[in-house]
Amino acid sequence: MCFEKLGCRLSAADVSTERLVALGLSVVLTLLVISPLVAVTIAAVTDPAGLSAQPFIAVLGATRTIANTVTIAVGTTLFASIVGGALALFLARINTPSRALLSQLVTLPLYITPLLTAIAWSWLGSPRGGLINIFGRQVLGVDGLLNLQTSGGIIFVSALAYVPLPFLLVSAALRGMDPSLEESARIHGATTFQSLRLITLPLMLPAILGSALLVFVQTMGLFSVPAVLGMPSGIYVAGTEIYRSLNNFPPRVNQAAAWGLLLLGITSLLVWMQTALLNRRSFVTITGKAYRPRILEIGSTRYALAVVAWLYITAAVILPLATLVWAALVNFITVDFKLMSFDFRHFRYVLLEYPKTYLAMENSIILGIATATVGCALGLGTSWIIVRTRSRLRLYLDQVSMFPLAVPSMVLALGVLWVYVRATWLPIYGTIWILLVAYVTHYIPICVRAGSGALRSLHVELEDAARITGASWTKMLRWITYPLTRPTLISTWTLLFILSLQEISSSILLYTSRTTVLSVAVFDLWEAGNVNALAALGVIQLAITFLVLLGFLQFRREIRV
Repeated sequence: MCFEKLGCRLSAADVSTERLVALGLSVVLTLLVISPLVAVTIAAVTDPAGLSAQPFIAVLGATRTIANTVTIAVGTTLFASIVGGALALFLARINTPSRALLSQLVTLPLYITPLLTAIAWSWLGSPRGGLINIFGRQVLGVDGLLNLQTSGGIIFVSALAYVPLPFLLVSAALRGMDPSLEESARIHGATTFQSLRLITLPLMLPAILGSALLVFVQTMGLFSVPAVLGMPSGIYVAGTEIYRSLNNFPPRVNQAAAWGLLLLGITSLLVWMQTALLNRRSFVTITGKAYRPRILEIGSTRYALAVVAWLYITAAVILPLATLVWAALVNFITVDFKLMSFDFRHFRYVLLEYPKTYLAMENSIILGIATATVGCALGLGTSWIIVRTRSRLRLYLDQVSMFPLAVPSMVLALGVLWVYVRATWLPIYGTIWILLVAYVTHYIPICVRAGSGALRSLHVELEDAARITGASWTKMLRWITYPLTRPTLISTWTLLFILSLQEISSSILLYTSRTTVLSVAVFDLWEAGNVNALAALGVIQLAITFLVLLGFLQFRREIRV
């Protein structure tokens, strides 16, 4: 018995296999995504005595913390979206000098954990001991040059870390837009600035809103930057409150869940508002007509735009990295050159004496490899069902796989914690595998979108040819689909490995003494005040990250050759 589907003949066994895969993936994604969200909701409206609104009422009463959370999230979103969008315009559509190099450098903060960026800037801009303020007092005779332990400081440092997200999304949209739309405006008398304001920017609204929403969701549940810059000065946000609630004795689990439900409600509302706004009009900019993106010539002003890009790179990459390396090599922090002495004692301490280094390194590498591998496998399987089949479950898979984009990672981790503390049938609480569950859940949207993009660029006739020659569904995936999507999968694997090394918001809630990871070990050193050892361990973490990135770039170069 055979079935006609996608232009080829499928055996009954193949159809059954596809159905089983679709059903299995639906069950897995339900357990990964839906169950933590349900758990957070239930925990937020209960207490040990049963159903109760008290945890949620207590959270709503913390108006100052809520105001801090919203203020910092909105400020970071605006700052990152404006800077990222401007840089995308400067480097994608304007003849800015060295724009190819600058486009690569602007994305580097993606590979530097916000925790290390925040720590480096805390050394530079803390009100009393910051290097900039020490330099101001000792050299310039001016006190209080910079104070980053404020809401404004948290917004500034957080935005530095998240600028690459709007930059990548907006620049991709700008490169794909038909320039004839702008040329039509120019023909009717509009200046270059007017065509950008009246044509380009309105058409970029989906990319701008999408990237802004992504930044907002990330910063609503942000933990690392507020913990480093906010907690010492008494500025608390939802992420730090969840951490404090769970580290209290006894732990205030229900109150932590109520904070998670509040974040979930706010982000869900914003997702709905964005969808409603974008559905009101058309934003089509790519048609079947061939075109080439047009680079705008703006004269000598382009050098000023290059300076703006270099200023961002200096603030987001060069200064933090230089500060970390300097702190790892200097004996103690000072701006007096006569007292400075450099050696490798802090690296020796971290590598030979600090008891958490190798355990954290081993756990981080295992989690990075496992997260990237499991995530890519789930992403490819899910995207294949969504793109290549007519399964009734494909719409469900498409929607559920995107849910984590609208949920802060700390909320997901809180739900995972709540689920698996009680799941005696799957005893992974307190093991490294609960961290793996949290990581994969958080990054599954990246995997599915990458897989969908790769499959849509792969013509279905190639898979049909394998089917016609008698290949089974599994052989077709192994011989045709996987080899042709391998470049995308390798890129996604590398990105997930690097992101897993950086993850702190999930790890800080789920780790134990046996499952500590590099980001948590760095945070522990910061809490202990061991500044130089922290810098040395941070440099080692970044070295691992950039070695993996260089290996990927070399591999991609060999593939092209």
